Amino acid sequence: MKRLIVYYSLSGNTEKAVKTIAEQLECDTLKIETRKPMPKSFAAQILVGGGQVAMGIVPALKPIEKNLEAYDEVIIGTPIWNSKCVPAVNAFLKDESICCKVTGLILTSGGGGTEKCLAALRDKIPNLKHTVSLLDPKLADSAQNGEKISKFIEDCR
Repeated sequence: MKRLIVYYSLSGNTEKAVKTIAEQLECDTLKIETRKPMPKSFAAQILVGGGQVAMGIVPALKPIEKNLEAYDEVIIGTPIWNSKCVPAVNAFLKDESICCKVTGLILTSGGGGTEKCLAALRDKIPNLKHTVSLLDPKLADSAQNGEKISKFIEDCR
């Protein structure tokens, strides 16, 4: 079975988790990016990203450079913004044929909102089997991230 992890990462936290998981599962990765990049300053990122989430904006993505048809399963990696997945991931999940291939979610958060995000994604992803929720490495509770990643990898095998 050929597996792909598709992810969006602004600060690098999601990307770090995805790379760790992809190495263990021996699968490919694909970082999705919006055509219009996010602002450089953190304050502007919060305003723009939070505004996109609040208004349900689905941005255009840069072209995908992998043949998605070649993969049997897809895992999605997304940060949580305002208790929802990021707009770039919503743009990727507009394709129902892709949604049917998604079996796992890697959620990263600095402030919670995991349950709301997961509930919204479950409605889009009919074959979801495995999830992991990770905290920003700067937070004290993030010490459990390694254990959570190990369990997620075990469940996916």
